[in-house]
Amino acid sequence: MLDRATYDRDGFAIFPGLLGGPVLAQLQAESDRVFAEGLRQEASPLFDYEPVPDGTPKVVQRLRKPTAYAPFYMELARQPAILDLVEPLLGPDIRLHHSKINVKAPGVGSPLEWHQDWAFIPHSNRSLAIVSVFIDDCPTEKGPMLMLPGSQLGMLHDHHHDGLFFGAIDPASLDLNTAVELPGPAGTVTVHTPMTVHGSGFNRGQSVRRILFFEYAAADAWPLFYGVDYAEFDSRIVRGHASNQPRLEPVFVKMPYPTAVAGTGKIYDQQQQFALKHFR
Repeated sequence: MLDRATYDRDGFAIFPGLLGGPVLAQLQAESDRVFAEGLRQEASPLFDYEPVPDGTPKVVQRLRKPTAYAPFYMELARQPAILDLVEPLLGPDIRLHHSKINVKAPGVGSPLEWHQDWAFIPHSNRSLAIVSVFIDDCPTEKGPMLMLPGSQLGMLHDHHHDGLFFGAIDPASLDLNTAVELPGPAGTVTVHTPMTVHGSGFNRGQSVRRILFFEYAAADAWPLFYGVDYAEFDSRIVRGHASNQPRLEPVFVKMPYPTAVAGTGKIYDQQQQFALKHFR
């Protein structure tokens, strides 16, 4: 059970090995199948690949919208063990805003610089929660997520520099001595707020590290940066009921959102252009 007082204080919570047994086995088997397909594809609108040298084997970096790629992932997004963690934070009516699987292959897996998810997903209110599910074991050497406790209580940091959106925070503006590492075995689940500052380094281990992310929002939290296809929007209600009345709260928004440096708007491409990297 989520300790609300600790979550409100730190901005995150971790549940080692929460998912196990047949659910974890199916998650791993389905992910193995999906990523094997990704390596066979010449190009895909959903798979991103690491920028490896010409002539070397391709390496998957990310699968965007796995719930749109394979039905199993949407089934997992409705898993009661996960939604029971989220409901106390968002209320009984919950929408899946987005999903992705970030991959860190040993030796070549890209880090993610310090950032706040809110910079990418501003909504009409802050009733959002980001859940991660460890597909593989993620010990320290594999580059687990790093969180800055209490950072969600502060401001939205600049993710823009020189008028361009890089999706990264200048590390000199952060107290990185407070960073907390979130390692864990496969099946571990974490939850963090969209305002919590976090990042992750390189995979210095010997095997792949894959983490599935579900971004959940209250049904009355509406995205501020794209139009809504009602049928598709409501199809992502994973618990409770849809709402056609956005709840409005004072929220942080920094514009322009986003100005793509590399022309793609993908976080890895954006951050690759960022001069003030922390993870090297």
